[in-house]
Amino acid sequence: MFRVTNNTLFRNSLRDIQSTAEAFARAQQQVSSGKRLQQASDDPSAATTGLRERAEIRAVDRYREANDSVDSRLRVTDTVLSDVISSITTAQTKAASGRTTVLTPAQREAVALEIEGAKEAIFTAINTSYRGIYLFAGADNTSAPYTKAGTVISAYQGDATVVKVDVSRTSSADVTVDGGGLLQGSAPADLFQSLDSLIGAVRTGNMAGIDAGLADLEQAFNRVTTAQSRVGATLSALPAEKARLDEMRRASDTRRSQAEEVSLAEAISEMSRAQQAQSAAIAAAGTSQKSSLMDYLR
Repeated sequence: MFRVTNNTLFRNSLRDIQSTAEAFARAQQQVSSGKRLQQASDDPSAATTGLRERAEIRAVDRYREANDSVDSRLRVTDTVLSDVISSITTAQTKAASGRTTVLTPAQREAVALEIEGAKEAIFTAINTSYRGIYLFAGADNTSAPYTKAGTVISAYQGDATVVKVDVSRTSSADVTVDGGGLLQGSAPADLFQSLDSLIGAVRTGNMAGIDAGLADLEQAFNRVTTAQSRVGATLSALPAEKARLDEMRRASDTRRSQAEEVSLAEAISEMSRAQQAQSAAIAAAGTSQKSSLMDYLR
């Protein structure tokens, strides 16, 4: 009977020592890593929450990156549209100065050359690319929207499909522009053709031709300013969208932290308790092993 009881006491003491040692080691690991979970089996429910929130954070981060990329692209687009508007205004001003019968041929040629300069500036601007993407070619954005052979500018080479980028789960932003719609729209000729006709009218003193050219420029001006207004509205909405994404990320990270991480103060306190429990278990085991046969015969 004594041998069975002593073995039982020994096994119980050993089990207590092992249990407290594991608790102490786990507490030490939590303090050193700052993590409550070392493996999923520690708390399957919390581990699932952590995985879900990490996936959510990755998704939100992708939207935040897209938001930043869209902001950069649209700022370039906005600048280009301002340049196009400036060039159209220059062409309008010069054409208006040429609408008189008192100019000499040399003066008319000078005005025509200035309008040609505005045309070249518009051609350069409309072919702007951002990180290898032509901003005014629609979805066909790997090729320039307009090309030139000598002094002849081609018809629109892009398409009318506008590329969109998701900036959240519920909203997207246009990041390219249909250059054909911008420079021609429903007009019978595009802006470059209208400018060519206007240049010819200025050179020959054709007042009706100049009037027609000015009317075409006015329509183009309205199309471009409308496009710029849309870009501006999108740019204005992006900061609020990004603020919502930032808030979503903070909330998700808080939930992840609550599931996976420990309070350092609590972890240190728990480690201290585990260490005391281990010491007590070792001391108790040592005391029980001092018992002798005479102790049980008293």
